[in-house]
Amino acid sequence: MRDLLTCHEKLAADHPGDPAIVYHRGPAGPLTLTWGELWARAGQLREDLLRGAARPGHVSALTLQDTPDLVPMLLALWQLDCPPVLLDPTWGAELTRSVLAHSTPAFHVALTPAVATEPIPQRPGDSAAPPDAAFIGYTSGSTGDPKAIVFNHDRLYAGTLGNVAASLRLHGSRPARIARSMRMSGSGVINLHHTWGAVLGACVVVLPELTVATARDYWARIQDEGIEQTFLVPQLVELVNRLAADRDPDRPGPVCFTGSAPLAPHTQDRFQRRFGLPLYNAYGLSETSSAAFFGHRGPDGLATNSIGVPERAAARLRDREGRVVDGIGEGEIELSGDQVFGGYYRNPKATAETLVDGWLRTGDIARRDEEGYYHLVGRSKDAVMKGSYAIYLTEVEEAISAHEDILEAAAVPLRLADSTEDIGCLVRLTEGAATAPVKILAWLREALGPQRAPCRIVVTDEPLPRGGQDKLDRPNIAARWDALPNVPRSLRSTWSEQGRAG
Repeated sequence: MRDLLTCHEKLAADHPGDPAIVYHRGPAGPLTLTWGELWARAGQLREDLLRGAARPGHVSALTLQDTPDLVPMLLALWQLDCPPVLLDPTWGAELTRSVLAHSTPAFHVALTPAVATEPIPQRPGDSAAPPDAAFIGYTSGSTGDPKAIVFNHDRLYAGTLGNVAASLRLHGSRPARIARSMRMSGSGVINLHHTWGAVLGACVVVLPELTVATARDYWARIQDEGIEQTFLVPQLVELVNRLAADRDPDRPGPVCFTGSAPLAPHTQDRFQRRFGLPLYNAYGLSETSSAAFFGHRGPDGLATNSIGVPERAAARLRDREGRVVDGIGEGEIELSGDQVFGGYYRNPKATAETLVDGWLRTGDIARRDEEGYYHLVGRSKDAVMKGSYAIYLTEVEEAISAHEDILEAAAVPLRLADSTEDIGCLVRLTEGAATAPVKILAWLREALGPQRAPCRIVVTDEPLPRGGQDKLDRPNIAARWDALPNVPRSLRSTWSEQGRAG
């Protein structure tokens, strides 16, 4: 079924003059597309594709250039059964080549400076579209162990129904206008804004990208546009906390979600105390099509740091010994339900490791409390064994981000000379700060204790590498660390060397 496509068609027929997308970004803005205009533009692009290199029924490749034609192009490709491989324009040439070599699309679509298609030569049959595919997104490991997810129309729609249910529950009614402040980087940004908005029947307002330069006026834009729902990754929440002017407390605010990366309690607390709005801690993966948890409201009316309970999916915990946890306890989150993916594209080995008896092994560790609410602890893959302690990189990053002079931080797992494991930390300071690494390290030892604190702090002037939805790009962070002189090597380099030696 193509419920998302049908949803757009029905909105164009029933509400042709209502705004669907408002652009306040780049040379195209300000621009408003109604539902009727959005659908009509999709039809025009469909005809342009047929006159170009498009091959109906085959995989395409789409570079995610943030223009008003992006959503109409997705609709046009869906009409032709040409699910696009989503290409982030910030990827380097090597990563892009690797993704294209694995996915073998039949043609490429560019949106700027004008819509254009070009064929990509492949062997016959290589580019046939997977059944019911909406698009294909790459999550990680594209060079050695490619993990690509086919976002199936049915599963994507099922996940979006959970999003809509969360909006109705937490907002009290259907939000009419949703803000997008993130750059268009991948499937997550599409799913958390444009598909969510379409199923709600809400207008998506594309604001100027939220950066250090634009953060001060964030709330003024939200209020001027009548925004009723917003979603910010934790890195952007930090920007708003540190740089945004205060919002008018006498005007109603939007329902605020965050997710895609761990949310530090102090970041959430500062946001809620300063702006007087709940900040709900959502949780999901690309493998669940969209978010599965949408946070929890405490008795004071503000959000807790818990991710709550799943909106539509089923969840359980499995402990280190492989036993399913009943009641209160801690373990790896496993999920099942209509929104959970059916396996990685052309990677049966990774699929078998991740989908077990119909349950998705997320790799994320959570604690379930006495009321049944889930609290994220860390990632099973992002842990370091330091002595007898399992230390999650996220807990170090959360702790160091509480320092008033730290703008962003990334923890790096290290292998020391005696073959023990430890943690290093790359940090970027706020503008004008000059705190020495030794002082940051002393402060962190006080905050975490010497056993859990990193062994080395390195200050960098460069923004930390990030991928889609501003998630820390851990492979590139490790590579940047390994390029530094006189530091312990990361576990990444150690494992790589062992692989070459063996």
